[in-house]
Amino acid sequence: MAGLDNVPTQQQITIETAKIDADVLKSINELNQRIQGLIIEFGQIHIRKKEMNEEMVRMDDFLEKGEDEFKGLNAQLREIIDGLDDKYPQGRIDIQSGTIQYQPGAPTRKQLAEMQRNQQLQQMPDGSSNGMKVVKE
Repeated sequence: MAGLDNVPTQQQITIETAKIDADVLKSINELNQRIQGLIIEFGQIHIRKKEMNEEMVRMDDFLEKGEDEFKGLNAQLREIIDGLDDKYPQGRIDIQSGTIQYQPGAPTRKQLAEMQRNQQLQQMPDGSSNGMKVVKE
């Protein structure tokens, strides 16, 4: 244990205090205040950004539901119009007067579309509908 005899048993740490120059202290305080202001602004921006993201999600949900409702209402309207077309072929509806002008005995819009499809298919020698003819040599 001879090596332990040489270890000092008491240590002293000296701490001194010095006055900081007033201009340096002023600069430190100003920079700290600016940093604190930026931290507050960053926090506000972060919160606002999160609120806006949540609002965007709500708007996307609203748009999706609105599109679904729009498609459903359009389908209902199409059914009514198709039903009227069956009864009143090629009719023109005047919503304000509540009347419809039509051509008795004329083909319905569905019948016209079917006739056009059939004509196109008959014009194609191979029955395709791409508008190109196949020629064999």
